[in-house]
Amino acid sequence: MRRALGVLASAFVAVIVMAGTALAEYPPSPKPNTVVKSSGGGGTTAFTGGEISTAVLAVGILAVLGVAALFVARRRSAQGA
Repeated sequence: MRRALGVLASAFVAVIVMAGTALAEYPPSPKPNTVVKSSGGGGTTAFTGGEISTAVLAVGILAVLGVAALFVARRRSAQGA
């Protein structure tokens, strides 16, 4: 039960951190009425304007460290038993 609550709490924090970037400029500012001509498919991924914030990187690093700590703790408890 405690593990499930930890996973749900981590998922909730990740969603809040990622949604904070998306909602930072809500409501969106009006777009200019200029048309940019394209030469066709550029062959690259579309730029959406999103950036990975430092908080998302920190959450990812902490998640990896947490998984590593669980792995080490299980290995140690298996050796001691």
